[in-house]
Amino acid sequence: MNLKLGWSRRSFLAALGVVTGGLLSAPESNAAGVFGKKPEPSMPSVDGSPIVPITSGLGSTGDIYAELGVTPLININGTITVIGGSVMKPEVMELIRRGNEHFVLIDELEIAAGKFISKLCKSPAGYTGLVTGGAAAALVVGYAGMMTEDWEHRIREVPDITNCPRYEVIIQKSHRYPFDHQIRQTGAKLVEVVTREEMIAAINPKTLAIHFTNILSDKGQVNGPDTVAIAKEHNLYTFNDASADVPPVSRLWEYPAVGFDMLTFSGGKDICGPQASGILIGKEELIRYSLLNMSPQEDRIGRCCKVGKETIFGLLKALEIFVNQDYDTTLKMYDARARTITDAVAKYGVTALPREFNPEALGNVTPNYSWHIDPAKLAITGPEVMQALADTRPIGIGSMGAGASGMRGREPEQPQGSSAAANPRPAGARRGGGHHGDDPNTFGFAVWQLKNGEDKIISDRLVEIFSTAPKGTGTA
Repeated sequence: MNLKLGWSRRSFLAALGVVTGGLLSAPESNAAGVFGKKPEPSMPSVDGSPIVPITSGLGSTGDIYAELGVTPLININGTITVIGGSVMKPEVMELIRRGNEHFVLIDELEIAAGKFISKLCKSPAGYTGLVTGGAAAALVVGYAGMMTEDWEHRIREVPDITNCPRYEVIIQKSHRYPFDHQIRQTGAKLVEVVTREEMIAAINPKTLAIHFTNILSDKGQVNGPDTVAIAKEHNLYTFNDASADVPPVSRLWEYPAVGFDMLTFSGGKDICGPQASGILIGKEELIRYSLLNMSPQEDRIGRCCKVGKETIFGLLKALEIFVNQDYDTTLKMYDARARTITDAVAKYGVTALPREFNPEALGNVTPNYSWHIDPAKLAITGPEVMQALADTRPIGIGSMGAGASGMRGREPEQPQGSSAAANPRPAGARRGGGHHGDDPNTFGFAVWQLKNGEDKIISDRLVEIFSTAPKGTGTA
């Protein structure tokens, strides 16, 4: 299905892309600049490198997605990696550009960035930060650092842990999750436990740490403070993976205050930093060990976890904006986006359901918006609406196949060349949207990653869908 708004693909995508700011400076990056005179950069580049248009080759048409033959999406799924996580703000894009102006010693920049992070996030005394190549990368370099400390021979040998005296990591069985693969790739051995008593009994001279998966903390029998207390009593490290667990912003300092030795938060989710960025907060000595185990150092397990200077600057700016935002104002913006949709579809017998919002949810905290279709007026189901949105072109509105776990390989019983599904899920499922229960007459989706104006695009598309849908049984 095509979006019939009288726009060409090129003009449509150009209008959508402006909100990110591209290479424009933040104050001038607004919709007015798109349809009028192109804004000039607020300041010339320090080293004389101008911002120039692309006149040939890739990007010269203004539609890079079409040039490569891929379909861009309006994000109504949420902050999932398989569709790019989140959208960076204009100020973040500008800091990325400025970060490209000069060369710098990456280790020196990382240390300075860590101090910036610890101050901004009100970290306990003796803690600092590290910008990593995503939260998963923070797990790799964090656990490698714990095991190797600053011993060069250990650092070179990991994941061979022959010379690492401590390498066992206790984890509650209910806290096992796809990202414990990043712990295991360091050579660490996971030891599953269920009860507090089992956790204590599992401790031995080879035990390195206790891992805590924050988003699953309500599933286990040992909570965060008790995990920290047990670890401290037995001279073990603790690591809390809270990658998707802000907002609320206060968790950036509340969780370290519990006493975890290391914590990670994703930079590419609601913080809206570069997608391939993460934040590792921890004790200064452990952060130093972690940096020893990652790029720019060579012959390390974390060499592949490379973080560029541009990513570091972008992440710092995104984190600053995130910490200083007025979240009540942010919530009002989300409500306004949903109201735009509600007002547009009301005449078709489609009504908004009460907003769902739990600010204390463990992860992906955002309001959930859903709508109910009156079957007496329209003979179309919620899933059919979501599919029609996903089928929209030239730009899709969500994706029905965007499973959070991504592509999967084949199982032993599958023939070679078969394509395993990526755990498909509807565009609104989890991550800030979805159907109310199993009611086929409802649909919903996330609005927190929409760019300015995309609520109107969605509204127009829904009007098109409902105006051409079959009439319900109660309609004359």
